[in-house]
Amino acid sequence: MLPKPGLEVALFGVDGSGKTSVATALCRLPYPVKVIAMGSVHFRGLSMLQKFLPWPALQLAMHCERMWRRWLGFCLACCGWIVIYDRHPLEQLNTRPALLRHRINNCFFYLYGWRVDFTFWLTGDYQQIYERKQEFTPERLRSLDQKISDVLAYRHIDHLKVNVTEKNLEAVVRTIARQISVRYEPDSREQVETIPLYKTYENSDR
Repeated sequence: MLPKPGLEVALFGVDGSGKTSVATALCRLPYPVKVIAMGSVHFRGLSMLQKFLPWPALQLAMHCERMWRRWLGFCLACCGWIVIYDRHPLEQLNTRPALLRHRINNCFFYLYGWRVDFTFWLTGDYQQIYERKQEFTPERLRSLDQKISDVLAYRHIDHLKVNVTEKNLEAVVRTIARQISVRYEPDSREQVETIPLYKTYENSDR
């Protein structure tokens, strides 16, 4: 793919790893930044569609929405923006497609799952991550994180693994911001170091 003046950055991680907080903090970078959610698709009428549409049609509608978001991000990056994807476009890829429906679903993912410029895998101690939101048990978080690891290996995705429980969230944001700034504008690293990138964002650690 041809080089573009902007960057596409994806944040991989289980619920509670701080993806949304990190993405929000990165908006304070001294560059044009846009955050695009690539997780579960919710649009008007979806609950009604679930009642009447068969599985393939419903999946097609959801993939079309994700495809639109990915192309929007790509176009912004081509215009010089830094695009932060809250969740990786390939996060729900099935790495062991045993059924035909799994293979069909994976084909949809490949339509908008081309390589991003940076992938950051936010992970850490599952008990500490659980205590942030208390939605999934540590065992369930471990299982979900293993699926992320499988996707990264299956698609040979280059990534930086960031332990979000060994560092506070400000340090995590700073680590990711350095990587982005060096790639986007190498001479601005010292400027980025002095910017207050992080403040407390309540109820946003997705």
